[in-house]
Amino acid sequence: MNILLAKFSKKIVIFFVIVIAFAITALPAYYFYSKYQRAQQLLNNPTLAVQKESKTLVEKVGRLIELPTGEIPTIATVSDKKKLKDQPFFKKAVNGDKVLIFTQGKKAILYRPSINKIIEVAPVNLGGSQQLVSPSPASQKIKVALYNGTDVTGLTGKFEESLKNKFSEIDIVKKEQAVKKDYEKTLIIDISKKYSTMVKQLASELSAEVSSMPEGETQPNSDILIIFGKDSQ
Repeated sequence: MNILLAKFSKKIVIFFVIVIAFAITALPAYYFYSKYQRAQQLLNNPTLAVQKESKTLVEKVGRLIELPTGEIPTIATVSDKKKLKDQPFFKKAVNGDKVLIFTQGKKAILYRPSINKIIEVAPVNLGGSQQLVSPSPASQKIKVALYNGTDVTGLTGKFEESLKNKFSEIDIVKKEQAVKKDYEKTLIIDISKKYSTMVKQLASELSAEVSSMPEGETQPNSDILIIFGKDSQ
């Protein structure tokens, strides 16, 4: 009886070993088969592939900037920058950049996938002009003040030119020393509450923290205030 029981138990063990071995062998095969089937589906249905690519692109851009809601953007690729040289929106564009156009939200976004960065944002021109977007007049530029929140001389000047080159829609209207000189973190203060998108872009560019007006500091006559901390040195 014990011999029969031992043989039976041995068969059960062998059976389970075979099942487990089969599962280990079959799972990778199933995984790659699923990938193959998915690839074939995309190849046989180009529209599905484009939709998938567009969805992925919008998700990436949406992590960098607040997008208009309730609208699927029209997406274009910059293939020949020379043909766009007369349009201010494409001044910093390079071939391969993506343009997301929100007609209802009246916004166009120039995005560079190679570095995962927003290059330009502007309102869409829905008039008869052939320009894609209309740049804001100088009088409507976003006024930005720069405070040096450290004891390092020339910190605001260090960033002034780079900010103006990267963000053509801003105007640096003031540079001065902050009251406090021991800011550890660079701060972005949205004074006018009108340019939340630009505030987010500046915060991303400078790895800064969006904050309320620090106590003791003088509020400048600007839309946005940047106080540079020790992390910006």
